[in-house]
Amino acid sequence: MSLPESSVRGDFSRVPVIDLTNLRSPQLDERRALAREIHDACMQVGFFYITNHGISQATISALHEAACQFFALPDDRKSQYSIANSKKFRGFMPLYAEQMTGLELQQPDPDNVSTPGAYSESFDVGYELAADPQREPHDSLPSDDFGLYGDNQWPSEDELPGFRRTYIEYFAEALTLCRSLMRIFALALDLPEEFFDPMMEYPGATSRMLHYPPQSANDTSRIGLGAHTDYECITILSQDKVPALQVRNSSEEWITVQPLPNTLVVNIADCLSMWTNRRFKSTVHRVINITGEERYTIPFFFGVDYNTTVSVLPSCISEDSPACQKPFEAGEWVRRQLAATYVGYGQRPPAEQR
Repeated sequence: MSLPESSVRGDFSRVPVIDLTNLRSPQLDERRALAREIHDACMQVGFFYITNHGISQATISALHEAACQFFALPDDRKSQYSIANSKKFRGFMPLYAEQMTGLELQQPDPDNVSTPGAYSESFDVGYELAADPQREPHDSLPSDDFGLYGDNQWPSEDELPGFRRTYIEYFAEALTLCRSLMRIFALALDLPEEFFDPMMEYPGATSRMLHYPPQSANDTSRIGLGAHTDYECITILSQDKVPALQVRNSSEEWITVQPLPNTLVVNIADCLSMWTNRRFKSTVHRVINITGEERYTIPFFFGVDYNTTVSVLPSCISEDSPACQKPFEAGEWVRRQLAATYVGYGQRPPAEQR
């Protein structure tokens, strides 16, 4: 994760709650009203809670239970699924392995082992055909110029029965939700509702489970995840009951995104922000778990097809606001950001070197 120039802070003191009941309403005026509400949240905050989002609580609860079971495995068993085995950034990373970028857009220094990485452990999976409700059994993945599709490292059925099935069920529901949200974002930008549809055939979607060990209130030397923005178009986050996520506003204040029952948290990420010439905020956020409790979260990162060219929308460009970014391919952007912060193929995670 990084702090690219797309992160423009807004002036806010709270994160709004948006009801998605009309997300798939047959009435265009109801969908447009929802789009206006989301537009304001994206322009001012870049984060918002969603209710009535359509993902069943049973599916969410089952995935959180699966996360608890995975991270409870002995370290040597988790390491069997090390992200260092993957050329596509899929698998397990131990504590301190994820390197955080600094606030001046610096890249991590791989030779500077004195700087601790994230005080969290993670397990990452990416898009595969079995997790996409729009795909048929005879479909195949598209050409992969950026080496990011497929090849997940799933724990065996003997070790974690039902783990893969549970994750794929959630992944499929999250994909459906994100595709619908992108149509609402199109309306919010005064674009045809189907504008993003051709770019979501094989979405650049990934998800991860995160475990943050408990820290006491006076233990501020370790940060669960340092200040960063996300890479793709949007992130949907499922939190547990432990507050630790914070977002930064234009007054340099860190606002806690308190867990709210029956909600998910949505935030704008870099690609969609740059598409809108940074009008939609890709807001800086971090995680500091000083509650004394274990914390588990499951973010779902949704992006367009990796071969999509992201180009600032003409409607967002003016004489006073020239394009913030030259056109780029989504997969190129995502892979570069992942390579800067994740453990690479064949590398030893820093925690293993200590």
